[in-house]
Amino acid sequence: MSLLNIPALSAKDIELVNKVVTKWCRKHRVSPDSDQGRAVMVAAIDRVLAGERSAAALGERIRSHMAIEHYKQHWD
Repeated sequence: MSLLNIPALSAKDIELVNKVVTKWCRKHRVSPDSDQGRAVMVAAIDRVLAGERSAAALGERIRSHMAIEHYKQHWD
């Protein structure tokens, strides 16, 4: 998935992704422009393109995804 898929999102979907990513980045004190912030953005876009429309569910998916990525990086 690439950020080039953003045009496939509706304005409402973009707002949802922005809201969830911004909240996650603030909570974890990560810049949205950092590698980790971009990874969260890509994961959020992937989930919305897959049909996720709930902010709470999307936030939980992002949390799980990033925990798994963190685990992979430390155990590879």
